[in-house]
Amino acid sequence: MKNLKKTIGLLTLTGVLFTSCMDEKKNNNSEEITDSEMNQNANVAQELKSKTSSTDKMLATNSNDLNSKSNTITTTSGAVVNRTLNTKVNAMQISGWDAFNTLSIEMKKLEGADFTTKSAAIPNLEATIATLHSTRPDWMKTEEITEDIEDVQKEYNEFIKEQNGKDKRNVRNLEELNEAYDDLVEEINETFDEYVTINRKANEEFREEMEDDGDIDDAREEYNEEIKKLNKVADDKK
Repeated sequence: MKNLKKTIGLLTLTGVLFTSCMDEKKNNNSEEITDSEMNQNANVAQELKSKTSSTDKMLATNSNDLNSKSNTITTTSGAVVNRTLNTKVNAMQISGWDAFNTLSIEMKKLEGADFTTKSAAIPNLEATIATLHSTRPDWMKTEEITEDIEDVQKEYNEFIKEQNGKDKRNVRNLEELNEAYDDLVEEINETFDEYVTINRKANEEFREEMEDDGDIDDAREEYNEEIKKLNKVADDKK
């Protein structure tokens, strides 16, 4: 009987030890899996960093908060351009468009001015308005912007032509010039926002592909597929 108890006790102890060993082995395997996953993630990150190309640089430039309105975009040529604000007069500025930037500042200065002040200042904008086309960057060459520039120039010429006539007609001509200018600003903003939308979508596709399987080549392909849509924005290059 004593021998039977000893045998049962030995078997019980052996079972406990066996179970303990199995648990320890299981824990070790879990740690190995975790380490493997961590190493894989690290390798993906390292690959992403080491394979930086011109496409990746474009992406990095445009990594803006998706919930905020971006004022920096990448154009079809890969150039980084901005929509900024002249803080002195709060006038919108567009990268590389000297004539518009000057006109924007001068028109902003005239906001709230009386008719006499505006009438005296407008003729000084002749050269600026005349070069809106020639100084416009390629990425802003859309049919809508072209039409709005032509409207501004037309209304400006009408104002100059009739500025020595009746005051009532001069006031109307000045109002129409202001309206034409406002339409131009609105179209420029809409065009810039279209670039923003395409850039954001391309960035989203890149990130989603990287998060999915970490394949940077696939991610770059998705990015390029979306960014090609930039070519359709500037539809009035001549």
